[in-house]
Amino acid sequence: MPFVIATPELMHGAAERLAGIGSSLAEATATVSGPTTGIAAAAADEVSIAIASMFGEFGEEFQALSSAAQTFHTQFVDVMNSSVGAYASAEVANAQQTLLGGKATSGAPAAAAASVDPITRWQQVFTTTSQNAQKVFGASQQALNTVSGGVSAAIANPTTLLGNLQNAAQSVALIGAPNDLTSAVTQHTLGGITEFIQADGSDPIPINDAHVQLYEALLGNTEEFSPTGGLEGLLLTGVVNLAASPMSGVLMGAVGPFVSPGVALLNSMGNVFADLTGGNPTAALYGLINTPADVVDAFFNGATLNLDALAPVINPFVSSGTGGAETLTGLSLGFGGLFSPGQVVTGASGPMYDGVGGSLFNSLGVHLAYASDEFNGSLTIAPAPVGPIGATAGLISIIGHALGGSLQPPPAA
Repeated sequence: MPFVIATPELMHGAAERLAGIGSSLAEATATVSGPTTGIAAAAADEVSIAIASMFGEFGEEFQALSSAAQTFHTQFVDVMNSSVGAYASAEVANAQQTLLGGKATSGAPAAAAASVDPITRWQQVFTTTSQNAQKVFGASQQALNTVSGGVSAAIANPTTLLGNLQNAAQSVALIGAPNDLTSAVTQHTLGGITEFIQADGSDPIPINDAHVQLYEALLGNTEEFSPTGGLEGLLLTGVVNLAASPMSGVLMGAVGPFVSPGVALLNSMGNVFADLTGGNPTAALYGLINTPADVVDAFFNGATLNLDALAPVINPFVSSGTGGAETLTGLSLGFGGLFSPGQVVTGASGPMYDGVGGSLFNSLGVHLAYASDEFNGSLTIAPAPVGPIGATAGLISIIGHALGGSLQPPPAA
């Protein structure tokens, strides 16, 4: 019996917002249909014709995927509309009676409703899902425009075609890619906005590109970390580059919607158990009632798995690389949901530091403690997981920039 309360007005409003997403998706698909399925070859040679044909077929496959997404969306909205009035307030009384050992009184439903508000959590889920869906579908449209322009530019300038094709191929997994190319690609797969919390209580220090800086530190590109030489260094570079590649983001995005609900359920049950054993049954009731919303939220928007137990195992490598200046005290891994946009410096769409895209490395979350004369405090880098739609849009955008010759590393500091 689901411990959920919802009002018809809330469910109806959510359905209307989700229906708006479907309209945006249909409009985006119609807009990009022409330029992505009918790319003309600028030259009459066989290479140009083959390239144009390949990306034309890719565009047709995307249109089929978009059609399937619209069908799924329509069915989901229908389910939302048919669910209006399906939830009853008696569920709160049942849940409270179970958690409190059957001691609920006749006034328990009203008291529970006053202290426990499940409606707000569902509102948050619907709002976040709507925003993320609009963001990733908008990014997909822009990504297709980017790759269409890149193909046209590559065909129109045959002298750079082979070089651009090589960059596009290497940018997918970053295996064996030169430093300039990895620096350019990681601007599209890494991000992170956070603050350094100073131990003396001074104002926090804002930090942009947190995952980019962590990536460079692991490769020994900063003064704090010492680079690893020889075969170990080459192996480390290859592993880190692969984890920061757009291909890793696509793989994480593919499994995210299937893993995230389980992670959310695990997190919710852990919190409920902690509240019960901690003598806070009201909080446990609240957590139990909100569990279905948390699971639905995870499917669409992702969830984070706590890996703090692994921090002591990895910390010796961090401490040795920094000369003891840093200590790894927390670790987590984010799994994206269906509509998770990720958060990168320059993505398929969005302003600086808020682009769509991601990678496995960008899905890592760490908590570092500093105890030195120069830095004394803590730094938390939250995971920024990406879903299948956002990750694919990011990859397509990177390939488009590479083909068009516009995939450039950031300016030197």
